[in-house]
Amino acid sequence: MIFLAADDTPLVLQGPHAAIPPGWWESYWGAVAFGFALIVTLVLLEVARRRRQRPALTSAQQVLEQTLQQAARTAGPAAAALVSHGLRDFLAATDGQLAASLSTQELAARLETLPLYLPAQSLLLTALQTADLAKFAGATAAPDILIAQVREAVQRVEASRRAFAAPAPNRP
Repeated sequence: MIFLAADDTPLVLQGPHAAIPPGWWESYWGAVAFGFALIVTLVLLEVARRRRQRPALTSAQQVLEQTLQQAARTAGPAAAALVSHGLRDFLAATDGQLAASLSTQELAARLETLPLYLPAQSLLLTALQTADLAKFAGATAAPDILIAQVREAVQRVEASRRAFAAPAPNRP
């Protein structure tokens, strides 16, 4: 609304102004709440995705894990013998061609022909040869390193098993 004063200059009336402008929190509380809710939602979705991706342990893996835990509590050549025995049982349970009674050289020859075990072949053979050295030659082998090798090899075998079991993508 415009009023003309006595000297005919337009005077524009302005509404009341706040004495103190609103603070940052009063102005942006909605954006902060939305951002917080968005972050919480993304974290929960990531946790759910990771839980879905973690494959369940097979019975052979469970038996191997129990054997490895027992070997971790044991010291010396007995630990290497437990690791070797558990690994040989795992290999026999996952493939009929890899009997637990085979020697390390026979296992090496059979592992070369099976594509499922190629990603883990070097780790498997290193673990078996190290365990053999500890068992038969009395060499000292750190059980923790041997157990870590076996766990990594089993993870690689299971990853290749999932890769081979996955259906081929459709190509147009």
